[in-house]
Amino acid sequence: MKKLLLPFILVAITANAQKKETVDLKWKITDTLTYKTVMQDVILEKNKEQTESDSISEKISGMFKTMQEQLSDLKYETKLFPDKNGNVDIEMMLKKDKTDTTETIFSGMAKMNGNIVLRGKVSPEGELLSFYYKSAQNNLISILFELPTKQVAIGDEWDLKIDMISMDQNFKADSLYKKSVVRLKDIKIEKRNKIAVIEYDLEAFVSGDFGNGIMSVFSKEEGDKKIFMKTSHKAIGKFDLDKGYWISYDGIMDIETNFTLMGIGGNKRTEFKLTPEK
Repeated sequence: MKKLLLPFILVAITANAQKKETVDLKWKITDTLTYKTVMQDVILEKNKEQTESDSISEKISGMFKTMQEQLSDLKYETKLFPDKNGNVDIEMMLKKDKTDTTETIFSGMAKMNGNIVLRGKVSPEGELLSFYYKSAQNNLISILFELPTKQVAIGDEWDLKIDMISMDQNFKADSLYKKSVVRLKDIKIEKRNKIAVIEYDLEAFVSGDFGNGIMSVFSKEEGDKKIFMKTSHKAIGKFDLDKGYWISYDGIMDIETNFTLMGIGGNKRTEFKLTPEK
């Protein structure tokens, strides 16, 4: 009987050991790594309430829509390179299309900053170091490049210290929730390399009103209306554990809201993609 049980015990121990395998997700950047980068806005349809309340601001709304369309045509690339202390500098820049001679407001502003639109810094362990930048910049760096600083196993979860919604002191919230879950979904072998599959599930919601009646300046209906905003980010990234960088990252960030100001705002979707240049 003991001889019969022994193989089953060994199988159970082996299976448990495989489940508990832990890995280190670390950046291994020794030279400049360039990613083809997609950060493209998709303007979603407004609901009936938004369309009606914004009709008085048609011209402003049209101008804003034109700007958003120009932004959606922009092309980017992201460079990762080591600094003198062994940390990883990150620069996302506007990539100039030689066939396009037109210049938008955004591309003109970016040109004055060396075409840099996003900058940040992380440690090799993936800790965000560029705390000195604005939260909107650091949010993107965290979503795209932050890693867990401890070993993780399949099924382990961690969070990102980000705020996807920002209101000023005039807003009074009556309902809110927030979820920040990043999970090691799987470890697989692709082209003889060990790949960590990481899943992002981030969400934030708030509803309330601007208690000082500031919205009633634009219309009585706006002043009485409850405001809500919901932001979510869903993504799948594949991190090469041997090479120490993303081999792919695909994400979608959605903003859903009934808040518009003179035609500016509304629902929006942004697509994110990172693909290493060969």
